[in-house]
Amino acid sequence: MSVEKFCTDKDFIALKNTIFQKTSLDCNQYKDPYLQRRFGVRMRVHGLQKYSDYSSLICSNKDECEELMKDLTINVTQFFRDTSVFKAIEDELFPLMIYRKVIKNTPRIRMWSAGCSSGEEPYSIAIILRELLGEEYDSFTISIVGSDIDEECLMAAREGRYMPRQVVNVPKPYLEKYFSFDGQMYQVCPEILDMVDFKNVDLFSSTAGTGYDVILCRNVVIYFTKDMQERLYMKFYKALNPDGYFIMGNTETLVGEATRHLTSIKSRERVYQKIVT
Repeated sequence: MSVEKFCTDKDFIALKNTIFQKTSLDCNQYKDPYLQRRFGVRMRVHGLQKYSDYSSLICSNKDECEELMKDLTINVTQFFRDTSVFKAIEDELFPLMIYRKVIKNTPRIRMWSAGCSSGEEPYSIAIILRELLGEEYDSFTISIVGSDIDEECLMAAREGRYMPRQVVNVPKPYLEKYFSFDGQMYQVCPEILDMVDFKNVDLFSSTAGTGYDVILCRNVVIYFTKDMQERLYMKFYKALNPDGYFIMGNTETLVGEATRHLTSIKSRERVYQKIVT
């Protein structure tokens, strides 16, 4: 039987308030059906049917707070996830970005992977950038930020160690060049590790700065309310440099004021560019 049938709206709101008090995570940024599914998973683990009972558990059990945080933060990620997106990045977007940097004599590149989970996405773009720059790599200043609110995921990302099943999408030449294998795990090489700075960033209450040439936030925003989506898209727009790229998930849609400032340049891959006015 569904746990929601035993709970009132008042219980649900009280639980969200309790979570905010205990973790500083504002659940109001998420869609209610998403929260109900995630709460339901944790409640079934403990044999609970009422939100009020789960709220009491959250108050008394620090470990459960941590487990709930893991469930609320989506940690599904892959190296080079969505082939067409990374083909566009490697064949078109990054080469054009590098060309503009060379022409303008501004050899600084900044990128942000928002909601990076265990690091596969920022390492993927770091590998592509390293390949494209080749011998010119040392003449550029590179800053790639990978952000998430799950500290456990960030710790794993900083280590850069992955099981064989996690690297199946890495092209073989890149796997051989930028990873080492110890018989059990693949280790990202030090050069690529050093290109990425992992930070604990709440997308709504904190910032990873501005001045980015590329921002990726893929398959994250879909879980937020429309109002929060609009706020977040404007935050990304303001964080981009002129002509900067914003790349979103292929199931997500740009909404709100940002639609007037970001223009679609590759609709299938959900790539937008900051309009210079």
